[in-house]
Amino acid sequence: MIGAGAALLALLMQGLASPPPAIGDAAPALEVDDADGRPTPPPRFSGHVTLVDFFATWCGPCKQAHRDLAAVAETFGDGVALLLVDVGEEPEALRRFTAAWPPPKGARLVLDRASGNAQRWGQDRFPTTFLVDGGGVIRHINRGWGTGYRARLTRWLRAMTAALGTPTPPR
Repeated sequence: MIGAGAALLALLMQGLASPPPAIGDAAPALEVDDADGRPTPPPRFSGHVTLVDFFATWCGPCKQAHRDLAAVAETFGDGVALLLVDVGEEPEALRRFTAAWPPPKGARLVLDRASGNAQRWGQDRFPTTFLVDGGGVIRHINRGWGTGYRARLTRWLRAMTAALGTPTPPR
């Protein structure tokens, strides 16, 4: 009987949890550590477009997405902030990963060791990429990696940077 009561309580608690954000919702706060595992100030999403990518170092598609993110970073330069969030891992795993897969130029790498941020953001597969506008609102979500990932991000980011008045790169 105690087991059934605990299961019922768990189901009720799930119903009380906030639903993950959707397109048009405010981006949840991020409580992350820097790449060395030290607490770091939360990223701010005001005044510029931010690409937030949740990944894991063991994830094969994340490595492919990493290459595409490097190309996107090269295309947009300072016009788009890149925040790469390593989920559920320790600093040493991130160090090994970045030695083999250098981060895109200008990207900020952070750790979500307990996966709480990934849960709050509704990350349900790797990689999951969110595009946040200058007002801190989620405008696009890409779940997973596949054909068209880079082109889709580029198209979305062109529109978002144009809306902010940020110079957009030529086509």
